[in-house]
Amino acid sequence: MKNIVISILGAVSLVSIGAVAWLLATPPSVDPRVVKLETELKEARQSIAKLKAELVRKASPPAPLAIMPKAAETEASASAPDATAQQPSLREMLATPSMRAMMEQQQVAQIEVGYAQLFEQLQLTPEEKEHFKSLLVARQKMQTELGLQLMDPNLSDAKRAELMAEVKHQSSVYDATIKSFLNDDNDWVSYKSWENTQPERSQYNAMGRSLFGASGEPLSNQQEEQLLKLMSDVRLSPSSVGGLNDQTGTDPNKLTDEVIEQQMEQLASNKRIIYERSAEFLTAGQRQTLNAYLDQMMSVSKSGIEISKMILRGTNQ
Repeated sequence: MKNIVISILGAVSLVSIGAVAWLLATPPSVDPRVVKLETELKEARQSIAKLKAELVRKASPPAPLAIMPKAAETEASASAPDATAQQPSLREMLATPSMRAMMEQQQVAQIEVGYAQLFEQLQLTPEEKEHFKSLLVARQKMQTELGLQLMDPNLSDAKRAELMAEVKHQSSVYDATIKSFLNDDNDWVSYKSWENTQPERSQYNAMGRSLFGASGEPLSNQQEEQLLKLMSDVRLSPSSVGGLNDQTGTDPNKLTDEVIEQQMEQLASNKRIIYERSAEFLTAGQRQTLNAYLDQMMSVSKSGIEISKMILRGTNQ
C-alpha cells in the first residue's frame, strides 16, 4: 500500500531548459489529449508574442508633443532610453506572473498525459494518483523556478554554483520523497525506468506512434519498449555529450554557436547508433520508418535548440 500521508516536500530533479523549450515547440500528435494540450501551447505562443509587443511598447519613450530646438533635441536624444536596448528578453517574459501561470497550467496537462500509463502500471488508487500527480507538479514548478534563475546571464559564478548545489539537494530530497511514497522496490524501479525514458516517450507519442502506424508495420508493445530503452540508453551513455545544460552549465553566456554545432553532431551520432542497434529487434521495413522518424526528431531537436538559445540569450542575440 502506498503511503499517501507523506507531505509534498517541494523537491526537484535536475533543472532543464528543455521543459520550457518543449512548451514552445511540441510536435503534432494524434493523441486527443496531446492535441488539446498543443492547442493550448499554440495559444501560449501567441500570448508570448503579445506580451513581448506590450513590454516593448511600454519600454519605448513617448513621442514629443512639439518640435524642440536643435540643442534641446540633441540633449533629449542623449538622455532618452534606447527602446531596442530595453526590449525584454524571453527569459524576462517567461518570469511574468501571467506567463508563469500559463506555463504551470501546461505543465499539469503534460504530467497528466506523460505519466498516464505509469499511473495505470503502478495500479494507483484515485487518491494515490492525485497525490503522486501533486508531487510531480510540485517538482515541475520548482524546476521552472530554479531554471528561470539559472537563465540569468548576470549571475556570478558563486551564485550559479549555489543554485546548482540547491538543484542537487532538491533532487535528492525529491527522490527520497517519491521512493517513500511508492513504498515498493518494484514500483520504484518502474518509476525510475519511466523517468529515464520520459523524453523518448513524449517524442514517440507525439510523432513516432502515428508514423509507424501509417507505415503498415506498427511496433508491438515489446518493440516500443525496446526502442524507447535503446534511445534512452544512447542519450544517457557516458560517451554522449549530453544536453545543452550539460555543456553550458545553464550559463547563457556559454551557449555559443560552437556548442550548438557540437550538440547537433552528437544527435547525428546518436541517430546512427540507434539505427544500427535497432536491427536486433526491428524488421527491415520498421527500420526504414525508424530512420524517417529519427530524421524528423533531428529537425525538431534543432528547432528546440534554437528556442533554447532564444530563451537563454534573448531574441536580439
